[in-house]
Amino acid sequence: MKKLFLTLALFAAPIAAMTFVNVQPSQAAAKLSKLGDLSAMRVIVADTLKLVDAGDIKGAVKRVTAFESAWDKNAAKLKKRDAKLWHKLDVASDVALSTVRYPSATPDEMKKDLGDLLATLDNPGL
Repeated sequence: MKKLFLTLALFAAPIAAMTFVNVQPSQAAAKLSKLGDLSAMRVIVADTLKLVDAGDIKGAVKRVTAFESAWDKNAAKLKKRDAKLWHKLDVASDVALSTVRYPSATPDEMKKDLGDLLATLDNPGL
């Protein structure tokens, strides 16, 4: 029985560590951007993606509107910090907002554009 627990622990520990490593860099990058801390906006986009995954498109539209409000509220401040990075994020934001709100968009299209927005939030300088 001890060998079973040891085997499970040795198997699970690297997986848990890999999961932690994969999640943390993107959130850290959102916080370390030249634009400042984008983590709150990232959370909203991630929430929207979860709603799309769950098939709750109405909820996703509502949640992505919260992102738009946060983005618009901070746009002037973000643009002053780095206009080029702001523009890149603004374009990704517009694409994701349009796709989620487009009545004929498929969940796969929404997931792709929300994923692209998350990637841009995580690494706006790329």
